Amino acid sequence: MKNYTVEKPNHTLAETGIELFRSDNQPGPLFTTFAHIHEAVELIIIKKGVYKMTEGDREYVASDGDVVLFRSNSIHSIYLQSESEGNYYYVLKFDPSPIYSVSDSSALKYIFQFVINEKESKYRWTPDELRAIGAEDAINDLITTLEGDSICRDMARKISIYRVIYTFLCDLMPEKENIGEEQEPTDSVSSLIYRTIRKINKSYSEALTAELCAKEVGMSYSYFSRSFKRITSKSFKEYLNEVRINNAERLLLSSDSSVTEIALECGYTNPSYFISVYRAAKGLTPKARRLSIKNGE
Repeated sequence: MKNYTVEKPNHTLAETGIELFRSDNQPGPLFTTFAHIHEAVELIIIKKGVYKMTEGDREYVASDGDVVLFRSNSIHSIYLQSESEGNYYYVLKFDPSPIYSVSDSSALKYIFQFVINEKESKYRWTPDELRAIGAEDAINDLITTLEGDSICRDMARKISIYRVIYTFLCDLMPEKENIGEEQEPTDSVSSLIYRTIRKINKSYSEALTAELCAKEVGMSYSYFSRSFKRITSKSFKEYLNEVRINNAERLLLSSDSSVTEIALECGYTNPSYFISVYRAAKGLTPKARRLSIKNGE
């Protein structure tokens, strides 16, 4: 099996909820970031170079001036394809929760744009698209605060970071849909659903059910289920399985644990059920997926 690594949380990200740095890369082809998964949202700002990006089953190429978004708990890797010198990009990682510190509870409806990963979700912006949404200037200011040495550098950097986040949030947020007779979830309900999502992301190996989570946040099962589906576009079970399968994928890539051991570690007490769920999500059994990795497919 190839030598894949799993990223460990950076102390800066753990303490402040935000991490910003520059990554310089030697001529490829080589991995700059092996397949890994984490709860933080990650923006990759490519300044020079051609990179192959993988995120779950998605694979694409991004180059000079592009910005790529990796949402929470998505397995991703970055592969440098340029043969020229001087390739580099900037990385902005952030925990969605700190958005609370600069906004009221209505920010939750924006946070979900960074947490829920749909097939049709936007994940890449070209230089022209960045200029169109006003992100180019925000990104340039962010880089200036990172590399500059002003007396108010820390303050300027935080302001620039939130400006970048805000710019992308505005572009990601869909126009208000016609919700008909069904009432849109209130901010308090959104907060409870987000609390549940964070619990799933951290405790996916436990015996979680919609009934138990609804009780924990003080909601009826039926209202909790409707609200969860309304906010995330997925049922509780669908989201839980997605998180578990993503983490199973990570273990397949980074460990020699057996399929049964991985199933148990990801919250599936029945390995056969785990295999069927994995195959439905990925199109391969866990064993076949591991073989494909070993063979470099």
